[in-house]
Amino acid sequence: MTTDRGMRASDQDRESAAELLREAYVAGRLSREELDERAAAVYSATAWGELRDLTADLPPPPPRTGLPSDIVASRRGLPSTKQRLKGQMMWTLVLPIAAGLAWPFSPVAVWLAMIVISTVLLMGLLSDR
Repeated sequence: MTTDRGMRASDQDRESAAELLREAYVAGRLSREELDERAAAVYSATAWGELRDLTADLPPPPPRTGLPSDIVASRRGLPSTKQRLKGQMMWTLVLPIAAGLAWPFSPVAVWLAMIVISTVLLMGLLSDR
């Protein structure tokens, strides 16, 4: 049976262990002195076994899922191609109409702007695929 006790610890491993210690301190599981002692030992640790010994008596970190921002993002999701096309085509109509309401523009310039804008938007949509 192999053991990873002597495996070298990375900076990320040390940072994760230090974060676990900070969370335990905030929850009241460690005193300030104990946090300072363990944190110093965590940042000088070279192997996983040392990190595991320093955090063995602490509960595992809580899962990060279920935060309000995660819930909102998962419900919203990414827009589908049809939704993006619908939004882009709406701008294709709105911008030239707004430009046409300004007096210095002629109707030909409005239609030309509409063609250019729709072409640019559709080319962008096709390049996303």
